[in-house]
Amino acid sequence: MTMKEAASTTTPSSVRSPYYLLAAYFVLGGLHELAHLVMASCFVSPSSLLFSSSSSSSSSSSSFVSSLWSIATVILRGILGRYSVIAVPADDLSLEGTKQMFITHFGWIFSLLLAVTCHCLHRHRGGKTFQRCPLPSSLLRDPALPVIAYLVALEGFVTDCLRWVPVRPGGGGTGHALICFCGNFGILLLNSSWLSVDGGKTALDVLEKMVSVTMMRGAQSGGVVTFEPTHYNYKQDHNSSCPSPPPLKGVRSRVVNAKRTDLSQRIRRKIVRDNGTPSLFGAHPRLKGSNHPLYADNDNNARLVRGFFGHTRFATTSKASFDGTHPHQWSPRRNHTVFSSRDASPALLGVENFITHNGDFEFFQINSKYYDVALLQTWLEHVLHHPMPASVDSAAIAGVVDLLRTQGSFALSARYALCVGLPNSKVEMEPSVPYPTMEEYEDIAKTFENVLMDMTTSGNHNNNHNNHNHNN
Repeated sequence: MTMKEAASTTTPSSVRSPYYLLAAYFVLGGLHELAHLVMASCFVSPSSLLFSSSSSSSSSSSSFVSSLWSIATVILRGILGRYSVIAVPADDLSLEGTKQMFITHFGWIFSLLLAVTCHCLHRHRGGKTFQRCPLPSSLLRDPALPVIAYLVALEGFVTDCLRWVPVRPGGGGTGHALICFCGNFGILLLNSSWLSVDGGKTALDVLEKMVSVTMMRGAQSGGVVTFEPTHYNYKQDHNSSCPSPPPLKGVRSRVVNAKRTDLSQRIRRKIVRDNGTPSLFGAHPRLKGSNHPLYADNDNNARLVRGFFGHTRFATTSKASFDGTHPHQWSPRRNHTVFSSRDASPALLGVENFITHNGDFEFFQINSKYYDVALLQTWLEHVLHHPMPASVDSAAIAGVVDLLRTQGSFALSARYALCVGLPNSKVEMEPSVPYPTMEEYEDIAKTFENVLMDMTTSGNHNNNHNNHNHNN
């Protein structure tokens, strides 16, 4: 081999640097988003994809700066954010149907063709096609470039081909826009007017629209969980002059859709039945507590906030059934002694966990060992002492969350330490020794609770004694 040939087969170190790999990943991702915009420009005005609207009274210099900023935003959004926004007028629904399909699928198809091209050029880097390629030869010699191109194509396939790009209202008043979603949705009614003005009707309108949007990825079943007060009275705390609101309890509303029904409407009706008050003379039902001071602005600064959290489902590896419908809960609500992180004061609170999940839950790791979900489901029944609520993998996540969420509770923390935290903790199909019941964990927790309460009591006593001496 001649010296010239040896030099030609050597890849420059700068090409193999991590900065090159990162730059290639961002550039290929930007080209993917550019493909979406190019296809969209066939159906909408190209200027609307790059330039934001400006008022006619703005000066030419400000318009120029605004245009540059709009172009920079589009470029940075595509390269760094890995998404593109295609805004259209509110009364233009032309992007629905076939045109939307062209826009959403063109991105991953373009990325796949680009990856195949990079692969072919790399394999035939000594041929005439390689020599005629306008790109620097050092780029095409690096085997990492086709790998990165295939990775970007895979990402595009997941986001584009699986249709996680619905149309939703919004876009700052410009109409609607194409954005990415999964099957999870939720709404927090931070302003009390959402409840007091019309009893929650407008909020339910928004929630129904959220369900309708996420139905594009699956509409076989769906559900929503909200949290309501256990009672509608303030409770006076001895350590505070400000009364505290009552504890909350979860209320699930789940629906399995029929063949010719609208899932969003059925979920809304189920929410109204589970969380609404009866209406008179055909009036729209109001959500519970909509006109109660607990949800209104008050002098106690202890207002409750209503929230709804849900999921629509398309069964991938199991049939659509009621027990497989989100939100999932493994362990029922149970009262635990929970210590406040603010002042370590104990309170008896109801603890329950709900989850919504999009994807697959196949393995869980404890002490550097992975366990499959089938074994984990059986083990959770022994650990939590509650039967498996559903055979779907997402329900197992609810059981794992029951184990992991322990803050403020010594009983739950003791269970976590035994099941997950010890060096010899492991998942077993049939444990040789039965796991303790929650009553036994609570007996263990009393020792820790008494020690903490003694420490806080003695600390408060010393502080009072020091303050007394200081005053004297």
